[in-house]
Amino acid sequence: MSEAFVKAYKHVEEQLGKNTPEALIQEKMPEFRDGVFVVNKYIPSDPPLLGMAFKNPALQLNKEVIGRVEKFAKRRGLLMMVEGDNVYLSTKEGVRKAWLRPDFFAATNPQLFESVGKVFYNLSPDLVAQLEFSDGLTSSIARLLADKMMITKGVVALFFILSPALWVAISMFLTESLFYPRWAMLAMGVLGLAAALYLIRLYLRENFPELSEKIETTKLRRKTAAAS
Repeated sequence: MSEAFVKAYKHVEEQLGKNTPEALIQEKMPEFRDGVFVVNKYIPSDPPLLGMAFKNPALQLNKEVIGRVEKFAKRRGLLMMVEGDNVYLSTKEGVRKAWLRPDFFAATNPQLFESVGKVFYNLSPDLVAQLEFSDGLTSSIARLLADKMMITKGVVALFFILSPALWVAISMFLTESLFYPRWAMLAMGVLGLAAALYLIRLYLRENFPELSEKIETTKLRRKTAAAS
């Protein structure tokens, strides 16, 4: 997840909370950096977009690149529309999710923003970006192994399985006791399971905030509408 995008999102969210006009937010937008990624543009469209503008063109929109953008979009369930030097990626319902230009790109969430930057603007491309347009079983497996979110979910699942509180809870459900009635064992099992879920929730909140915190600029639009 692009930290630059997250920081920019929170900045805009704070400004909208202060009833700052969107035109002023756009004009006074500061730069937010995370390595090679920079978010320095706020586009008050519907939904709003956060983007990175380059001093010089960084993408050549020729026929080959347009074809790759279309393939990129299809793999994410999106549609592509081209208007001159502007390429838009939208949902089937017409909700715009990303905007690509030779000197600029923007998106509605940090995952898509980062993917577009890595795949098309060569911003610190990783294995996933390099295999974006590859086909075949080997490339599919490599993409899965390089998928940070998949690895994160695997760690979470392992943590849940190995949680002592979980196994205590399971033992309460399965064990017959000579000293406690069945309802008491079930109650202790429920408490043990609740404790396991609580500990896992604390762990995830501290170590994997991307699983619980959904950054999407459509929320900014709703807050703007509510404020007005």
